[in-house]
Amino acid sequence: MKPSLHLKIPASTANLGVGFDSIGMAINKYLYLYVEEAEGSNWEFKYLNEELDSLPKDKSNYVYKVAQQVAEKYNVTLPNLKVSMRSEIPLARGLGSSASALVGALYIANYFGNIQLSKYELLQLATEIEGHPDNVAPTIYGGLLAGYYNPETKETNVAHIDIPDVDVILTIPTYELKTEDSRRVLPDNYSHEKAVQNSAISNTMICALIQHNYDLAGKMMTQDGFHEPYRQHLIPEFEKVKVLSQKYDAYATVISGAGPTILTLSRKEKSGELVRTLKSEITTCDSEHATINNVGVIEEVVYPS
Repeated sequence: MKPSLHLKIPASTANLGVGFDSIGMAINKYLYLYVEEAEGSNWEFKYLNEELDSLPKDKSNYVYKVAQQVAEKYNVTLPNLKVSMRSEIPLARGLGSSASALVGALYIANYFGNIQLSKYELLQLATEIEGHPDNVAPTIYGGLLAGYYNPETKETNVAHIDIPDVDVILTIPTYELKTEDSRRVLPDNYSHEKAVQNSAISNTMICALIQHNYDLAGKMMTQDGFHEPYRQHLIPEFEKVKVLSQKYDAYATVISGAGPTILTLSRKEKSGELVRTLKSEITTCDSEHATINNVGVIEEVVYPS
């Protein structure tokens, strides 16, 4: 028997308010992929938890399509594979489920195609496919990163920021909000004045994070003008979560990625009370503590005993 590939791929939260399509942070919720060569003539997909049952099991599966795209790019042929998947990352909730699947597909193609891609090259591929680095970069590397993808040169550059010393709370609604629907409400362009204003807010937020000045960072995070004002109406619980979080002196409450998950950065001494309050008062959502992942993808080659 040939060895199998086991992947543990973290979730991610993007934007942090003002870092639209450029800032992301890895979260310790995982997509698990167990991949081995299949005996049949086609790829097989097996889902190990109920939420994934809505995903396709044929060649329209996103993992299959991305893996084959990478194999074609590097002129290799992948064997037929059996991919077993289990996920703690809810689908279409703004926690990077598609980015985690994309990164998993890259690792699958790299291993079974023996392409020998570096992490830098994996990032370049992921961002070229995704269009921006905010989810895929922290998923690959772990931690908190800011990045820029240049569509003309197809080059991505990222900068690591110290993981903030705060508690993270996720408030996850039961309904989905697809990224394309969330993007549809955004304006096609911004005035020069607004662009300058939002750029200044974002720059100040990043500097505050670097200085571990979480009060200032939070103040900036909640003044976003790129996406949150246009998306808030899609998330009925957002305003109430924000008000409750302010009562417990949270640093900031923002939309996670395209939503509908709501991310709160909380003071450590008040996060327990805040989570319990959110759970009791906002029953349409699941509020929970989350921790920041600082290692990215864990890849293990498992040999048969």
